[in-house]
Amino acid sequence: MEVVKLIEKVYTAGGNELHLKVGTKPMMRRNKHLIQLDVPVLVEDDMKHLFNDLLKDDHRKEFEEESFLELNFWDNKPCNYRLSLFRSQGTTVATIKLIESEVPSIDKLQFPQSIVSLLSARQGLLIFAGPTRSGITTLMASAIQHINETSERHIHIIEDPVEYRYKNDKSYISQRQLGKDLLVIEQGINFAKRMDVDVLVIGDIKREIPFFNIIEYMMGGHMVILCMPTLGVTTTLEKFVYSFDESRRNYIYHALSEHLLAVMSQGLIENRMKSGVVPVHELLLCNTITTDIFSKGKLAQIEPNMRSAGPGSVTFAETVKRLITQGTISEAEGNTFLGEVRNSRQNRP
Repeated sequence: MEVVKLIEKVYTAGGNELHLKVGTKPMMRRNKHLIQLDVPVLVEDDMKHLFNDLLKDDHRKEFEEESFLELNFWDNKPCNYRLSLFRSQGTTVATIKLIESEVPSIDKLQFPQSIVSLLSARQGLLIFAGPTRSGITTLMASAIQHINETSERHIHIIEDPVEYRYKNDKSYISQRQLGKDLLVIEQGINFAKRMDVDVLVIGDIKREIPFFNIIEYMMGGHMVILCMPTLGVTTTLEKFVYSFDESRRNYIYHALSEHLLAVMSQGLIENRMKSGVVPVHELLLCNTITTDIFSKGKLAQIEPNMRSAGPGSVTFAETVKRLITQGTISEAEGNTFLGEVRNSRQNRP
């Protein structure tokens, strides 16, 4: 059994993850579902030999010492992929995430046009929000690539892990991985200050985000694109604001009222044919109404005023209703997703 052939099998079948564990058949994730592959059950010798062609001696040594290894593999056919290797109850387990070699275009991802126009902004904060497997990293990558192709700017990206690599087009891109190129996020933000970076991008990082440093950088006259692992506009803004002590919140509300451009939260819903997933968006575009709400520190008023916010603002409920009416998704799938949104709101601070 060869791991590269398994990856090709998953890619051909439309999957995006490969899961390997001794004692079970390999499984792939497709459209959020885990599916067994029609191949033999893995035994210990399989796991020992599966990665012979992938791992170098220093990789094996690192895994032996740390019981964990994460590596990216670039410029491979049919796609790039990231290997996460770890131990579970004494046995080796692997997860391989498949990543498209090319960054998808904003058209392919059904990017709202109102967000596309904001990508040319010279100052402000644009937040992309979505939980794990919501496609938010790909969304961010598409936005970066659009800026790269359309304007002459220095784009500085901080992420963990790196999923897409970029070639300079009209822009110059510096890309740094947390834990490898940087020890802490603040190092990357300070570098951006010194280098007068035009666009600072902070990807979907699974650790505490230094929101105050981001606000200070933005207030210095720069553009920031931030990814957050939250579902829903209000939930995202509350997580941002309530990360600060109460004594600092007036300053944060002022900064948001002056410089927040938009918040777009994304989820994925299986389509009616069960042949793929459909992006569903909740979008807040800021205008004088949102400025007034932030200046008064009344986050609870955001959701009731979504329809009165900037043209193009939309709630998840409205987007789901439209997709059901179009026949794109089933009513059952739409209601399940909206239930997840309600559950996420119950965990607000």
